[in-house]
Amino acid sequence: MRLAGTISEQRQARRFADYLLTQGIAARLGPSREGWTVWVIEEEALPWARDELASFRREPGAARFAVSREAERIRAESRATASRREVVAAALPPAPTPAMPWSLSSPTPLTWALLVLCGVVALMTRLGDPDAPLLARLVIAGAGDAGSFAPALREPWRWVTPVLLHSGPLHLLFVAVAWPELARRVEARAGTAALAAMVLGFGIFGNVVQNMFYGPACIGLSTPAFGLLGFAAGEGGRGAREAEVVLAAAWLGACLLGLVGPVGGAAHVAALAAGLGVGAVTRRLRGRRRVA
Repeated sequence: MRLAGTISEQRQARRFADYLLTQGIAARLGPSREGWTVWVIEEEALPWARDELASFRREPGAARFAVSREAERIRAESRATASRREVVAAALPPAPTPAMPWSLSSPTPLTWALLVLCGVVALMTRLGDPDAPLLARLVIAGAGDAGSFAPALREPWRWVTPVLLHSGPLHLLFVAVAWPELARRVEARAGTAALAAMVLGFGIFGNVVQNMFYGPACIGLSTPAFGLLGFAAGEGGRGAREAEVVLAAAWLGACLLGLVGPVGGAAHVAALAAGLGVGAVTRRLRGRRRVA
């Protein structure tokens, strides 16, 4: 439950809560020093609710907000449905308690598969050792070939495989801390296909930007992670958590200052910007669907 805003008068607060209910958004009101707070139950609806609250404050008497009868009808139907469910539930035998699933059987297989794969590749490349034979086959271009895409054109996997490479234990540790929670939220809400599309899109975009200006580097899964962070912040659904923002800012600063080796700071910035853009577009499209 997230705070959408405050309305000074109780009557107006109830009017706005009724409007949210008719739009399929559950809300709760609470007293405060400034008036009445409006709390939105579903976090995904928070950005849209805040936009609507701003419109309501500008024109609280607008006809589209006069929906008290419709809201009461919805509440009555909800009470009737709940009563019927209670009657049915009382007539049924208790359901067996499901066994707790194993953690890796949760509906986020790609999140964990990518993390495990990064660990395997880290061992095979000795954590980004330049002398590791496999390393040269996984970056976009050869050493010192900034702006060159010839190797990737001949071997297409090079566009994606840099996200599996990590330069040193600190880089891998950052990914192990930052990646699971970000990726798990996206995969659980939007599906495995959506997460795969973001990993490919943010990863390839960051790899290309990195190579164009600075040459090949062990970019790592941190590039898609920055893309997901930008998406969470721009989309505004569950939002980017404060700890994630602080961790990402500290890591990005260390990358740009060259404190952690060639981990692709340009790729991180590019993926973050792309994520913010994709998140903003997603938020706008969701708002239009709700209004329609």
